[in-house]
Amino acid sequence: MSFSRAPLRRFNEHAACTPAPGSYEIKPGELKGAASFDKSDRFRPVKAAAGALLPPPSPSRSVLVSPVRRTLSVDGLAEGLSVKKDRNAMTVEKKQQKLLEKEIRSLVQLRGEQDRRLLALEEEMQKVEAKLLATVREKTGLAANVTTLERQRAELKKINEFLKSKVSADTTKKRINSLTMELMEARNTLDVKNKELSVLQINSDGQLKAMETDLQASRAAVSALKERNKDLEDLHQVMKTQNRELENENARLHVTPDLSFSQLEKVKQLETKLEHCMTDLEMTQDVLRQKEEEALKFHQELQASKDALCEAEKRLESQEQELKSSQKAVIDMEKQMNVANQEVYDSQATVRHQEAELARLREVLRRTEKELDERVAHLEQRCLFSEEERCKTQEEGLRRVQELKTELSLLKEAKRDEKKRQIQLQQEHAALTEELSKEKALVDSLSVLVKQEREESEEKLRHLTEEMEEVLGELAMLEDQDQKRQEMSENLQEANEELERQLKDTRALLETVPDSETEHWRQQYEELFAKVKPFQEQLNAFAAERNALLNENGVNQEELNKLADAYARLLGHQNQKQKIKHVMKLKDENISLKQEVSKLRSQVSRQKSDLEQLKSKLPGAPRRRFDPNKAFQHDKENRLTEATEPLREGNHYA
Repeated sequence: MSFSRAPLRRFNEHAACTPAPGSYEIKPGELKGAASFDKSDRFRPVKAAAGALLPPPSPSRSVLVSPVRRTLSVDGLAEGLSVKKDRNAMTVEKKQQKLLEKEIRSLVQLRGEQDRRLLALEEEMQKVEAKLLATVREKTGLAANVTTLERQRAELKKINEFLKSKVSADTTKKRINSLTMELMEARNTLDVKNKELSVLQINSDGQLKAMETDLQASRAAVSALKERNKDLEDLHQVMKTQNRELENENARLHVTPDLSFSQLEKVKQLETKLEHCMTDLEMTQDVLRQKEEEALKFHQELQASKDALCEAEKRLESQEQELKSSQKAVIDMEKQMNVANQEVYDSQATVRHQEAELARLREVLRRTEKELDERVAHLEQRCLFSEEERCKTQEEGLRRVQELKTELSLLKEAKRDEKKRQIQLQQEHAALTEELSKEKALVDSLSVLVKQEREESEEKLRHLTEEMEEVLGELAMLEDQDQKRQEMSENLQEANEELERQLKDTRALLETVPDSETEHWRQQYEELFAKVKPFQEQLNAFAAERNALLNENGVNQEELNKLADAYARLLGHQNQKQKIKHVMKLKDENISLKQEVSKLRSQVSRQKSDLEQLKSKLPGAPRRRFDPNKAFQHDKENRLTEATEPLREGNHYA
């Protein structure tokens, strides 16, 4: 702001009774008291030759001559005073012209500086637009790469799910369990049938022996009875002959009634003996018939037992054939399981390779997003600085306009008659206002561009949030898969417990079975251990993943709070609602990113465990030997004493 200088006082200036020029202002229309004079009579402008070219001087800056001096001008003093007045007027006009020229130069300099600033701002805006276009192109390219990789990942997931559904651990475990149960049932039935056959053989042997002894006894009795029957028949023949003789004698006695009484008694005794012999003969014949019937019954029972023994032998042969067929089926199933496991390992290798590439691309995307965020923050800061400068320029322009207005009002009040100069000043003022309006329009256009860029950045952030929501959906799907894996692990634990029970039963059997059967059961145990080992490794991998996720939760929360504070500091110029919304958005994005990081870390730990297992399976690696003392000792899931120890001989479970 520039003010007009006070007039210089020289040593030869006359002292007047009136106040110094410029120390008071004369306002027209306000005539107070008797000592008031007309401005037209007292202050008359000087009409000189140069007055047509230069603007007339202001009455406040001109030298005022008091009326007292006018009365004292005698003998040529009036002419000297008029010359002095002309000189003073010329000096004042020159001073005013110089001051106005200085002000015009300062205004021109200010305008040039503002033009330079506007050009610099336009160049910076063009650079920022070029950078934004480059970043947008990079982002679109990265987004296209991410979409292609996500499609490949989805295809690989579908292939993996198809392979898992084709050769799933549950089906193989169920088949193994069903086959082992069928084998155990067949063996149990074989043992029961063998025991029944042994019991039947023992019973049939005892019955045969008893029946043979009974047959021998009955044969001896029959032979004795036959001999006795022969003796009785001989006696019968003898008795018949004697009876005939007695009849003859009786006839003779009838003829000769004079027989003696003693002979009659002998005849009666012989008849009684004959009756006794006949009764004995009938009794022996009945006993012989009973013995023959019993012998027939024994023969029939012996034949039935022989038939039952033949049927049992046939059943045993059929069950042995079924056992052989089931063993063949088990061998075929093991071959199929080996082929399926090989396919699963191949698919897992491809999936690991694709996941490694996806992790690398995610890292690249994260870096680019970080750079974009930094660039956006830098642009926002520059926009803030440009807005502050625009506000400052507006304030300076307004202040300058106010100053010019005040000066113009002073000039209007001081110089009514200098209309030409006033018109020129008004034109300059109009030009300045037009320039200011142009500058305002430029600043407004710049602010509109800044707003558009901000809206574009917000749209980009919105797109990023939508992409993050899609990633969150995929994470939810992965969590569902994790739950399924946990269910699989629980099923595997139950299967392990069942196998432990079976192994305990086999151990109890091993204590009662000879060495050949112990070798057989040992081989079966090693086969079962080889089948159960991959499921145990999966259980360990699931436990490691769970521990990693639990450990990373606290770190993620701390980083989230730090990011929220930093973003709240960046958003200090906005209102509280927008700040809260942006903080919540950042929290959600940070949570999703941390979940992805934890997932990737768990995948890395799983890959490390797989590498360690593959190293242990290499031919040069030391193999564990079978220790029957520790065959049936298993760790619980929550017991972590042996999990940290290295593998030694006898530790069959990691």
